[in-house]
Amino acid sequence: MQESNGSTGTEFQKPPYDSVKNMMPTTLGKLLIRGPVAPENLEKYSLAEGLCCFRPPSQQHRAILDLSQEKDGLIFTATLANIIVSYVSFQKPDYPWWQKRCFPYLIELGSIETDPNWRNMGISKALLENLFKNSNFQFFEDFIVIAVQFIQSWDLINTGMSPWAYRQFMLDFFNKFDFVTWETVDPEIREHPCNILLARVGVNTGIKDIKHFTNCCLGIN
Repeated sequence: MQESNGSTGTEFQKPPYDSVKNMMPTTLGKLLIRGPVAPENLEKYSLAEGLCCFRPPSQQHRAILDLSQEKDGLIFTATLANIIVSYVSFQKPDYPWWQKRCFPYLIELGSIETDPNWRNMGISKALLENLFKNSNFQFFEDFIVIAVQFIQSWDLINTGMSPWAYRQFMLDFFNKFDFVTWETVDPEIREHPCNILLARVGVNTGIKDIKHFTNCCLGIN
């Protein structure tokens, strides 16, 4: 078990490209789940038209391509041929509160999105199972992974859910992968009662890092 002291001196090391590579059968065809995807491979893909939750698909494709080229950017995808129908991204924390409080063993699940035409097939679940329930891929067990959930990024229109119902949906989904809610005084999260800070503490996380993270949540560090 690693025991860091919350300093920022440890250099982030990406796992090898395509450490995860599996096929997933669906009613619309077999999907390739892979990652982290190398920038040169990601560039050959295009995003499905329904992947527009954050910005238009072409712009979002550029955004995740740029992120994949960053030293701390990780992109995992589910693709049919050269079309990305679902993806999940990771990076060092991007929100102001966490940028100031980042430490070596903290990483953020930045976004997870599935094309509406491909929903209800368990694709997002399969992606995260390959990352967090995969005995052959243990990379995230060395990290505390945060997932900040803001009401403004939820697809309330297409799902028809109320904010509170969607909040519970997100809690139930992430709980399957050992994410739990953490109390925080982060002012952005506290702007709305539906916003959530979720975190998954990897099995190899040191006690000092857990204490450091707790203090970050409470604004002590």
